[in-house]
Amino acid sequence: MPPVPPFVFPTLPQTWYIGHMHRAMREITEMVQKRSLDLIIETRDARVPLTSINPAFERILAEQAGKGIGSNLNLTGLGTKRLIVYNKTDLAQDCFQEPLKRALAQQGEDNVLFTDARTDEGVRKLLRTAIKLAKRPLNGPDDKIVMLVAGMPNVGKSSILNALRRTGVGRGKAASTSSEPGHTRRLSTVIKIATNPPVYILDTPGIMVPYLGKGVYGQEAAMKLALTGGIKESLFEKELVGEYLLWRLRLRHEMRDEGWSNDELWRRLALPSGTPLEDPEEFYSALARRLSAMQRGGIPDTDFAGRWLIRAFREGKLGRWTLDGLGRGGEAVDDDKEMVTIGEGEAKKVVWQRTEERLSFLSRDPVPYEDPVEVVEEPVVAATSLEAALASAPPPEASSPEPADANSTESLASLDADAPTPEDSTPAVPAPPTVPTSVIEPPVSSAVAAYYRYLHRLSSSADLRSANQTRKDEKAGKKRQSEIKFKKYEIMRQQNQARAQGKPTAFKKPRRPPPPRAGGKRRSSRK
Repeated sequence: MPPVPPFVFPTLPQTWYIGHMHRAMREITEMVQKRSLDLIIETRDARVPLTSINPAFERILAEQAGKGIGSNLNLTGLGTKRLIVYNKTDLAQDCFQEPLKRALAQQGEDNVLFTDARTDEGVRKLLRTAIKLAKRPLNGPDDKIVMLVAGMPNVGKSSILNALRRTGVGRGKAASTSSEPGHTRRLSTVIKIATNPPVYILDTPGIMVPYLGKGVYGQEAAMKLALTGGIKESLFEKELVGEYLLWRLRLRHEMRDEGWSNDELWRRLALPSGTPLEDPEEFYSALARRLSAMQRGGIPDTDFAGRWLIRAFREGKLGRWTLDGLGRGGEAVDDDKEMVTIGEGEAKKVVWQRTEERLSFLSRDPVPYEDPVEVVEEPVVAATSLEAALASAPPPEASSPEPADANSTESLASLDADAPTPEDSTPAVPAPPTVPTSVIEPPVSSAVAAYYRYLHRLSSSADLRSANQTRKDEKAGKKRQSEIKFKKYEIMRQQNQARAQGKPTAFKKPRRPPPPRAGGKRRSSRK
């Protein structure tokens, strides 16, 4: 099979930073500066662990706490505490959790937790950790611990708040939730989530990055956020997100990410084996026929099929998948950099080398590749064993959230006690062999360090705008100054002409007419 060609990105919106996000950012900044918060729970999406980092939010905490991006080391330890929570771990690959924790610890982020808001055990662990970090002596009976949950749009902030309330005080949901990004538009009132000690939490709107970056990097970041539901799909062409998802699925097969292959995709979607993925129109036509989504005249509804596949990815029907490359490749940025740095004669050779690196990392059947011809043949042979194992296994069942515990009201003493984690239910599909940490950790650490260096450069501007936008603003400012100087010159020229002709150069402001009398007509000011 030939290597997957690079994805061609059209012109995409640079960000989705609307009015209520700017207002929420200003309000959060004021609360942090007044030190009215004991803990900030920053929620991120485990499927995009790096792309879901908001550098604008990082800068707020860094300026106060002396840690992180743009920090002042003289203020270390004086700011609001923060707990980073990666939500939706049931949809992401769990092999990256420990390497990400270690890589983030190297960047000064020590309090990192991976959880799923739909499981009570994960929420209990989150509540214990949050209270442990925010615990302090209370000043009187009216004093309370105040937390705030923040993050990018549609990462599950309101779901985490409702889960904490259900687990801590046994109450129902207090924050409205939706699968559409931007559902929460204002800061909520304080919501009680624990009694002993009294702990209250605030819900905030999802705040998008003011600028995602320029070039292929920013365009792919926007596509990944749209694919995970962080940006409204109406900002893109209706078929663009579906084409990007299909392109990423082809790359996932090429790099053999945890043994993934096209056979696994066809099995999960109940499509005939050999359904082509190279042509999005042909693939979505076959998927529409399988879904019985037909328009008038028997034409397959490819738009419906594309939306269905995106929803299937978001619900985990395509398996657990981390979209960020984390050093293993599989992104447009990696392809673009490598294709730019080579010449025409060396293009094919470097493409094969890139394929070999993908196949040798996170593969169930790592095989040393020596010949470019074998690079194509070896994954196909490895896929047959996976196909046989999956064919004999029962189909995966959709995971459902655990029912709420009847005895969920707990005191601080019971919350501090570390309860043993129950064993997970047996998966329907055989789990892949454990990948050695020594293989995953170095590229993950390198990718996280490189991304934080990028955030440092991005946060050098106060409003996180691009250098191109800054140059445009400087040019517009110079133009306004020249216009003001020209107007002053015109006024001086007219005054000099008036003096030369013996005309008055100053004019009195006309007197305003007096207000009308009560019950009568306005008195004329003219005599």
